[in-house]
Amino acid sequence: MLMTRLMSTIKSVCSLNRRREFDELLRRLAPSKQDSLLDIGSGDGYWTSYFAQYAGPTVGLEPDPAALNLARQLHGHGITFQQGFAEELPFDDSSFDCVASVSCFEHFRDAQKALDECYRVLKPGGRLAISVDSLLPQNSSSEFRSWHSKKYFVTEYFPEQRLTTMFEQSGLRPAGEPVTHLLNSQRSARIRERFLRNPRRWLPAFPLLYSMVLYFDRHEADMPGQVLVATAFKPPIPDNEAFPKRSRHSRPEVSSPPFAPALTSN
Repeated sequence: MLMTRLMSTIKSVCSLNRRREFDELLRRLAPSKQDSLLDIGSGDGYWTSYFAQYAGPTVGLEPDPAALNLARQLHGHGITFQQGFAEELPFDDSSFDCVASVSCFEHFRDAQKALDECYRVLKPGGRLAISVDSLLPQNSSSEFRSWHSKKYFVTEYFPEQRLTTMFEQSGLRPAGEPVTHLLNSQRSARIRERFLRNPRRWLPAFPLLYSMVLYFDRHEADMPGQVLVATAFKPPIPDNEAFPKRSRHSRPEVSSPPFAPALTSN
């Protein structure tokens, strides 16, 4: 178990963007111990466990039974991990004060439906914060996008305007705060691309590479970010427009979709 926990930590921490994504998501959500929180695509539960340190009742949703079992073993104390899919959340309407997702929406079969479900399970005034991959012609080569999408089972990359439009279509209102762009310099993006292609080779240099990415993003921002962090909220709903109540239910354990193992790997 100790080795399993160590490998989970290394996998989560040794990313040139994931820690910054989490910090930005946490800052934007600003959960309190009175807030219930849902983490969609919780994987092995590493980042869910960090959300739980700041929020109240915390639930991690994960479609892959293997990852779900690992999360329960490593982080199950005080956190509920439930099997399910973002496109059909197994929760009642208005169940959560906060919904978060760390780079998972690009893997979903229907990201718009997933956002519709986020709207449904959020309480009026509830907050949504997600990070997404945004590999575009303006910030990456077609060869790298092709490699990345196949490697990590990406179904869609999200430009900022696309993300904002999807929020509005679901009934969510984009927060007043601008979308955060990470890996928004050509140099930091090239470093990330090389690291992703051969992480074992570059792992010994990770502290240096991470510092370089931070520096280049801060001082040489010259393109849209390869990763976006955005926030929206659910406005109060008049009584005559409220969704009908949906009974809480559990889905049967099913074989994981082909993208499930990759949700937290990039």
